[in-house]
Amino acid sequence: MADEDKNINDIDNLSGSEDDGLDMDGIEDDSGAQDGPSSETIEAIATLQTMLKENPNQYEAHTQLIALLKSADLFEELCEARESMNKIYPLSEGKESRRREIIVFTYLWMDWINDQVNMATSEDEKRHVLSLYERATTEYLSIKIWKSYVDYALQEYNEAKEYQDAQDERDIVVNAQELTKIFKRADKWTGYHILESHTIWNVWIDFELETLAAQDPASPEDVKRVKKMFLDRIAIPHVGLDETFSALSSFITKYEPEEYEKFMENFSKINAATRKLFTEREVYEQGLVASGNSMEAFTSYLNYEMRPERRHFARTRTLFERAVAVHCLVPSVWTDYVTFLMSMNTQKAGYDLDPREVLTIAERSTRNCPWSGDLWETRFLLMELYHKPEEEVNALFAGALGDSTLLASPQELSKLLQARCSYVVRSETKDEHGKTKIRAAFEHAGAVLDSVGGDPYCKFEQFWIEIEAGLLENGENARALWTKIENKLKASSESWLARVALEKRLGSPKQARQIFAKACNVAKQIDWPEKIFEAWLLFEREHGTVSEYKEALTRSRAAMKTVELFRAEAALSNAYMDQSTYAVAEPTVPVEELTPTPPTKKRKVSFQDEVEPTKVAKVEPNPKGKGKEKAGVVAEQTLVQSETSHSRKPLDISAGRHEDTLFVVNFKDDMTAVKLKEMFGEYGTVLRCTMAAPKQGKPRYFAFVQMSKPEEANAALALNGRDVGHRLGLQVKISDTNQAGRAPPSAKPPLPTESRHELHMNGLNIDVKDEDLRKLVSLYAEPEHVYVQRQTDVKGGTWANIKFHTETDADAAVAMNGLSFQGKTLEVKRRVFKNPEYEGLTRTEIRKLKAKKSAERRGQGGGPDKEGDKDHDVEMSESVTVSSSSAKSESDAFAEPSPPKKPMTKLTAMAPRSMQPRSTTQAGKVIRARPQRSAGTGTIQGAFKAASTTSVGSSSGGAGGSASGESAEAAAPVAPKSNAEFRALMLSGGLKKSHQ
Repeated sequence: MADEDKNINDIDNLSGSEDDGLDMDGIEDDSGAQDGPSSETIEAIATLQTMLKENPNQYEAHTQLIALLKSADLFEELCEARESMNKIYPLSEGKESRRREIIVFTYLWMDWINDQVNMATSEDEKRHVLSLYERATTEYLSIKIWKSYVDYALQEYNEAKEYQDAQDERDIVVNAQELTKIFKRADKWTGYHILESHTIWNVWIDFELETLAAQDPASPEDVKRVKKMFLDRIAIPHVGLDETFSALSSFITKYEPEEYEKFMENFSKINAATRKLFTEREVYEQGLVASGNSMEAFTSYLNYEMRPERRHFARTRTLFERAVAVHCLVPSVWTDYVTFLMSMNTQKAGYDLDPREVLTIAERSTRNCPWSGDLWETRFLLMELYHKPEEEVNALFAGALGDSTLLASPQELSKLLQARCSYVVRSETKDEHGKTKIRAAFEHAGAVLDSVGGDPYCKFEQFWIEIEAGLLENGENARALWTKIENKLKASSESWLARVALEKRLGSPKQARQIFAKACNVAKQIDWPEKIFEAWLLFEREHGTVSEYKEALTRSRAAMKTVELFRAEAALSNAYMDQSTYAVAEPTVPVEELTPTPPTKKRKVSFQDEVEPTKVAKVEPNPKGKGKEKAGVVAEQTLVQSETSHSRKPLDISAGRHEDTLFVVNFKDDMTAVKLKEMFGEYGTVLRCTMAAPKQGKPRYFAFVQMSKPEEANAALALNGRDVGHRLGLQVKISDTNQAGRAPPSAKPPLPTESRHELHMNGLNIDVKDEDLRKLVSLYAEPEHVYVQRQTDVKGGTWANIKFHTETDADAAVAMNGLSFQGKTLEVKRRVFKNPEYEGLTRTEIRKLKAKKSAERRGQGGGPDKEGDKDHDVEMSESVTVSSSSAKSESDAFAEPSPPKKPMTKLTAMAPRSMQPRSTTQAGKVIRARPQRSAGTGTIQGAFKAASTTSVGSSSGGAGGSASGESAEAAAPVAPKSNAEFRALMLSGGLKKSHQ
């Protein structure tokens, strides 16, 4: 391939690029013309012909050869080269630059046709021109080519009409019937093009009106036919609707004046309805123009037209044709187009849909996107549906396997092979001879797939296994195939369950138990081991003995414990990775040598005014592109400013208002001091830029930026509200710690309940694949993260949360709302947060944050310390933090590091009920694994309490009802230690439900 690229690059200087002798119309510049082709040109042509003979699937080489032959005036060779290329690749309507490195390729359908028109003198040559027009109009929808087609046909008709007396009827290339047929085909494919259909229709109606005017008197049949043309036309939304209605009015006035009032009243109603249709679609047409016919604009337009209440076959088909003409290399557009045609009822005359046209469109799809297995599968299905001969199907399969782009994608090739084998299974008989041919087809397909590396998801092999175990009745072959692919699928719980299902189908419960046991041994590697454990227990309940059920229960529980430990270790590892990069180091001046001002309340002592800036240890991040390295590369860094600062003097962030200093908050954690200095540098000179990471569990970064002048700081306030990737937008204000003092927690800026970067998608199939959903979303904007929650419709249906890099990307992807995907209509909207604090966090991070807050609440003993407000304490566990003005004073100092808390592990929510921890007892209460929260106080209550606890307390209090808590606790009975004791105590009335 490298040699081929080198040869093409060497030929580039000889080919017809825009600067090498060809003007914008593709016509050779006379200034560079020679008497004949040079020896270098002849040698380049020979080289390209040799390359294409060895490998004809080289688009660049085809276009280079055509350009060279055209420049050399080798007309016959040029025609052969064009024909050879068109057998493999479809051609565009006009000049098109497709660049690969520095090569410019130029090819035009109209160049080919115009060359033939200029050379055509005989009837055979003119008919060849008409055949080229037919081929060109079937490649893509092109108003330009259709206009040229009808103009050429009308010209030939007029010339034949002028000399019809001297000509034999057989020598006429285009007669009246042929011309009408061409006009009707042109109107069928272009008539619903809202912006440009009038270009073709006006030529047709002018011809009909001229023919009618030449009649004296006018034929009633022709008048009726032309009137119907007008009636059909005003029912179609198009540009120039007013002109069409005006022409209709003139026509009725001239040919049916007595019916004018009656007809015009009816036509006016039709015109009004059509105008409404045009107005509804005008915004989508404007969107296409404004976006340059972008894929997003077409998708939004198609979604609108595909809605059941407004679906119109011809209008939707034309829109699909417009879309594939621009985005011919997007397989999903072709897939949607062919699927739309297959879903229509072809028996309705209004659809005007011939089955051959569906096959033609399927053929066009594979010519444009030969690497798409889905399109090949659809084409095979249609050929079988329309009863094409087996020889034709086999030839198509052989041709598909010859495409290098398809062979380069084993996953797509697998889809083709499955379609091929599925066709053989349905078409062959089920006797021994037929089974032999079926197995031969699978073996051949398997060999082809293995030659390119195999299917990464083993979809073809799983299909083969089902056929072997079922139709071919060969369980040993089926097991052998599973053994071949089991290493690729060992992480998939679905594959393990499919293997078990195979053994159950073959009547081998012993083999099924062995597979379950083997899955338990590698449970840590499986994506969803709980499903396998539950399936094993269910299997043993149905088929096993008590010993076998006990074995399954004990082994699955042991395996689940291993999985829980593995997950806890992974979560702990992730927690350490997520720690802040800053850690507190020893101050540069010994603490005992300082004489700080006595602190107020319980606020930590600040040494800011007495010492040089505190130095911190910063863990250097790994350089990009160097992979994983050992952690612990530590560098001392002063908090005050970067090395490029103008002064080593610490940044003054003491209490008070600083007119030259800005307080900046609400930016993402990837923001750096350099980026901030560049941003604020647009408004003046930045003296210092101080940044600090947030405290653990509080993802809020902030910075101080000092400008050289107060005027520059005031000018930089214009950055307030700028979108820098944070949901709130950048917040910039003059640093003033006295303005709001210590704001209470309620004074924090309100968080939005609607995400700016995330979308929520409902209406997904439960078996949707993550990669398929990501491909769909990527058509609108590249997603940063896609999370899919699969559940049945009873539980609310499968949904997904999709996060984007910017708000603009999220806005573009909202256009997916109402899109039909995998047979279901999607509902896409902004993600709404019950707690906006969790925006941008993954589910694991949210759980960690909740657990941390819960631990903090437990550590506080159920409420804040009354002797010292927690808002006035500044914790510095693992980061140096300069306090935010929205929650704490900007002059808060640094605190002593707090000891790290021991990480807590807990059972995952995916564990089966049988894996949940048993109830425990404590101080006379039965504490369940799922305690209930009291509605009044928010404290955790037991589900039951001992009845005797209340009675003892009452009796000890006497008539006055007073009793000590000690006596009540002393009289409290011990909680039951087993289910039997609990049941006996419950029946005896010793326990009663708590109503607190």
